[in-house]
Amino acid sequence: MKNNMNTKFYFFSGKGGVGKTTMAASSAVYFAGLGKKTLIVTTDPASNLADVFEQKIGHKITKIKTNENLFAMELDPDVATAEYKERTLSPLRGLIPEESFVVLEEQLNSPCTAEMAAFDRFTDFLQEPKYEIVIFDTAPTGHTLRLLELPVEWSGVIEKAAKEGGGETCIGPAAALSESKAKFDQAIAAMRDTSRTTFVFVLRPEVTPIYEAERSIAELLKLKITSQELIINGIYPQDVCNNPFMLARLAKQQEFLGIIKNKFSIPITLIELEPGEIKGEKSLIKMGKKLHEQALKLKDYQPVKITIDKSKFTLGDIPKVDEKIKPLLIPQNSKRRTIFFAGKGGVGKTSVAAATGLWIAEQGYKTLLLTTDPASHLSQIFEQDVNDKPTLIKGEKSLWACRIDPVKAVAEYKEKILVEARQKYDKQRVIAIEEELNSPCTEEMATFEKFIDFATRKDFEVIVFDTAPTGHTLRLLELPVDWSKQIEIKTFTSTGETEIDKITKSRFKEVIDMIQDINQTTFSFVMYPESTPIEEAARAMDELLAIGVPTSLVVANFILPKSIITNDYLRQRKTMQEKYLVEMERRFTSPIVELPLLVDDLIGKDNLMLAGHMLYGK
Repeated sequence: MKNNMNTKFYFFSGKGGVGKTTMAASSAVYFAGLGKKTLIVTTDPASNLADVFEQKIGHKITKIKTNENLFAMELDPDVATAEYKERTLSPLRGLIPEESFVVLEEQLNSPCTAEMAAFDRFTDFLQEPKYEIVIFDTAPTGHTLRLLELPVEWSGVIEKAAKEGGGETCIGPAAALSESKAKFDQAIAAMRDTSRTTFVFVLRPEVTPIYEAERSIAELLKLKITSQELIINGIYPQDVCNNPFMLARLAKQQEFLGIIKNKFSIPITLIELEPGEIKGEKSLIKMGKKLHEQALKLKDYQPVKITIDKSKFTLGDIPKVDEKIKPLLIPQNSKRRTIFFAGKGGVGKTSVAAATGLWIAEQGYKTLLLTTDPASHLSQIFEQDVNDKPTLIKGEKSLWACRIDPVKAVAEYKEKILVEARQKYDKQRVIAIEEELNSPCTEEMATFEKFIDFATRKDFEVIVFDTAPTGHTLRLLELPVDWSKQIEIKTFTSTGETEIDKITKSRFKEVIDMIQDINQTTFSFVMYPESTPIEEAARAMDELLAIGVPTSLVVANFILPKSIITNDYLRQRKTMQEKYLVEMERRFTSPIVELPLLVDDLIGKDNLMLAGHMLYGK
């Protein structure tokens, strides 16, 4: 379909919690205010777009009540999956033998279908002729890069399968997917067109978001996507930093701004931290104008000279160990303890998980800290290499760290499946399986397999999981339940369970039983005291409870110490935090521990140790 409007596309991406949704929503309001018909779509499975616009949105294009030119949609993975299945199956009903239809239907019940459905819908919006502006508020970076890579990967998979004589892909025959390939190719062309598409990376002046942006920009260049900009969000206004603590925070920000200036040669805009939340029409209009008309450029920023006296910092007393919290962190009755930290991107999950792992190891328990987040930075936090094998943290006797490496996980998963296939099938069938394993869906299954491997290990007394942002964590935790049901369906519709199925089902049952048992598992949510992290956590808690997983602990992060409240700006932020801390007490029945905003980023063991003591006592 010809796009007469020559739609312009804007992608807002970055590490979780840096303000992507705020910048995307403010930009949408700004463009709509100029009279341009604008659509904002969120691809984040844990979206807070409705919270920002203060109205229901959901999985349909919805008019924003306060602006006649503005429309929004929250892409729901479950609804997208159901729609994709129906779209795939309906043309085949009655046209193919019933037994073949049942096999295809069973294939589409695979949890892998959700990824396929999400990116299929995503590519639809890259051919949107009804709008002058389409803005994508994306999931945190690791998952966004995955989404952007998929059209390129799937186009290649379909093309290769077609060349090899009507070959199969894991989503059907290549011949039947020619229309999809054309759509994917158009999506790739749109993303690479510098006159139509701009990628905007939002970051805060901190170590891990800078590293994340640098990595992501390089990944996009590999995909030949070159039109990129940066927004540095959360800059402290210089005139409110009138105490030693805030001056130290400002000095650290200025140091990082210098690093950013040297690292990146793309346009960079600075946005100051507002004293209150940005949600609702008035604040979005104000932020949109600030971002697109009034914002300072990094090249024009003038740092101030700062002298810091750290002896004047007072964070308050380190608490004593709370005996009610202790059993949630250390093994009880000789059972291994597994702790999950989840929450909205940017709430400090990785730092809290690392501080918790260090605190537990201090008590003498053999502890593994594991990240399932593709955009995690445990290596930067511990200032040493952390890879896909458990690595002892330097200077520690009881703490190991590890991350799931998707590339290695895929290679190992493929080899495992092929070894089994070669023992059971002829050469032609093995080649077909190998082709199927080249599907982009394989990464989700490989990561999931690794998660299961670690979750069932017996060689650690405590395993602390630093998880991906909420929507992707829920997906990972629901997979054992989904796949266990899938094996049940397979048993019912075929000749019975294979030996591999029996082993897999047993492992899934072990993980399901473990995550549902509060005597073995502590599920924790990290949030800062503002509306959107609280709303997202509340929704996720309900969803986990639906699969039998209760929440046992809540961490309130980035609490402003009372000793630093020395002006109206800081008083306004502190008042807002106190309002939401009361809200958290009202809404959550789990114990709540608080971690104050510290003068230094949580990098290095000393800072992590301090954070652990502030959280759980000494």
